[in-house]
Amino acid sequence: MSTVTSETLHSQAYFDDPFGVWEQLRHEQPLFYDSIDDRWLLTRYDDVTAVFRDHAVYSAKPYERIFTDVIGPTMVQMDGKDHDVRRSIVAPVMVGRTLEQNYQPLIDTVVAGLLRPLPATGEVDLIGSVTSPLPLKVVATMLGMPESYDAYLHEVAAEVIAALAGVEPAKSAGRDKHTEFAQQIDALITDRLATPTSDLISGIAHGRSESGEQLSRDEIASFISLLLVAGGETSDRALANFWYVLMTEPEVMAAVRADHSLLGAAFSEFMRRDGVVVYEDRELTAEVQWHGQVIPAGAIVRVALMSANNDETVFANPRTFDLGRADLNLGPEKRAGGIRDGVANHVGFGLGKHFCIGYHLARAEVISATAALLDRYPALAFLPGQQPRMQVDWFHRHLDHLRVAVSSSPAPSR
Repeated sequence: MSTVTSETLHSQAYFDDPFGVWEQLRHEQPLFYDSIDDRWLLTRYDDVTAVFRDHAVYSAKPYERIFTDVIGPTMVQMDGKDHDVRRSIVAPVMVGRTLEQNYQPLIDTVVAGLLRPLPATGEVDLIGSVTSPLPLKVVATMLGMPESYDAYLHEVAAEVIAALAGVEPAKSAGRDKHTEFAQQIDALITDRLATPTSDLISGIAHGRSESGEQLSRDEIASFISLLLVAGGETSDRALANFWYVLMTEPEVMAAVRADHSLLGAAFSEFMRRDGVVVYEDRELTAEVQWHGQVIPAGAIVRVALMSANNDETVFANPRTFDLGRADLNLGPEKRAGGIRDGVANHVGFGLGKHFCIGYHLARAEVISATAALLDRYPALAFLPGQQPRMQVDWFHRHLDHLRVAVSSSPAPSR
């Protein structure tokens, strides 16, 4: 096996199938310097979780350069008290019982509305018709926006995402689109402050930290843009990836078809084995040492989440999709993460302070949409000669398409 180089990590072969490279790095070079991206890459599960736990040394500052110039400061780039205060205001309306009581019925209704117009038999573009519009439509409904805003929110998300690469003229266009969107949100904030409802903006606008702090109007708008961009794109790709994996694992597909209560475990195993997010970056606030190598303050450490989730020292036969896996927490994700009594949590949503605040919403969307899809279509198959391709694209691993043949009649037995 040839030695891994920086060029390896930027090759088409790696983008198509990175798992062999990560396995080699975990064994031979658990700390690897990528000279092309100027990043120090960590690939082992224990190393990745150690970085996520030490927020004082491993700062989320790299995301400041991505988001601030486009949508303004967000909690994603903050550390310490600034982050904790803002998260404590937003979290109560995003997770737990509030989400289940207020938003689960809403999610189910949105899913049903997207599936209803699809043909009973024929060809369906599942990304274009379901996975792409679903997260944005859910957020719009959570915000209390009418259906007429759907196309506009898609436009906002697309332009802001294009702006995050930092290249003109897309950067300025995305910043302008966020400013325009923030004005729309500001009008909703004014209305909800006077007459609160059960929607997301009311919850955030009236939310307070334990010491009484609240988000400014600009911060609310920035958080909503972040939810549209980061949450929308990631949830879209997670759902598409999950459906693709189920279609390539017929025994798992048969099991979840027969018993929808297994969908939660299937989603957890999917997030471990495949997931969506490949990397996260952290900036060093102090000098550290990893595997005998000193890394100076100011350098960027890149953690490979997917590699950690496929670490064979933690998960037996990691590339096997095991619906009853004993070494993985198959229930809802835990912010504290890590390993306890031989059972590990995947790090597909991160871990610790910056654990994805939308994880509960994403899980609810994926499980609801999958159950409904399987109920509607007893038969799903890839189109002949058009099997999708999944590959690494910047910080995500996702499909190029998901056009499938569907039928409301069961597939013939073989």
